[in-house]
Amino acid sequence: MPDRLAGPLAEFAALRREIDRRAVAQQQIFVLQVLSAGALFVIAFWHVSWAPWLLIVPFSSCLLCTASAAQAAAIATIIEYIRDVLEPTIEGLGWERYRQQVPYPFPFPRSSHPNLLLFGEVPGLALVLGLKPLFLDGGEVPVPGYLAAWLVGVLVTVYSGNLAWTSTTGTFVPRRRTPQAEPAPASQEQPET
Repeated sequence: MPDRLAGPLAEFAALRREIDRRAVAQQQIFVLQVLSAGALFVIAFWHVSWAPWLLIVPFSSCLLCTASAAQAAAIATIIEYIRDVLEPTIEGLGWERYRQQVPYPFPFPRSSHPNLLLFGEVPGLALVLGLKPLFLDGGEVPVPGYLAAWLVGVLVTVYSGNLAWTSTTGTFVPRRRTPQAEPAPASQEQPET
């Protein structure tokens, strides 16, 4: 292997490890969302009086969806760097460029993507089931705080659903930044007086 390739190949290997680390973090976020939402659904089904606990699901989903999207954005930035900077300098690298040319690999419609289901539709289901206490007490006026939390939960669910949708379609990928040239050093000469 020529010496001129040692540096870029080492950088490529380090970046691929960083992508793998961030992908594992995304999977852990996914598992945390499944476990936390599942636990809250079990609590709410155990006793109808505990249904207000379901209002936690939209907020925790939004936080976890944002963390997952941050990992996806970082991965996209690293991939962009590999594709635009490293691949042209190392002959034989071309995976990222190839991957962009291949159609969407998920065999089902994007609307059934696991991230969209987990971060968009599960909080929506929690909100629907969270309406139960509002109508069980014989038409009493609901507690204003509960109703306000439910409405904020709707807004948070719409936001996290939109974020999950844009992350599955790739439309949130960071904008390509052109490297800024460093300014030329100032002249050391003194102006004539």
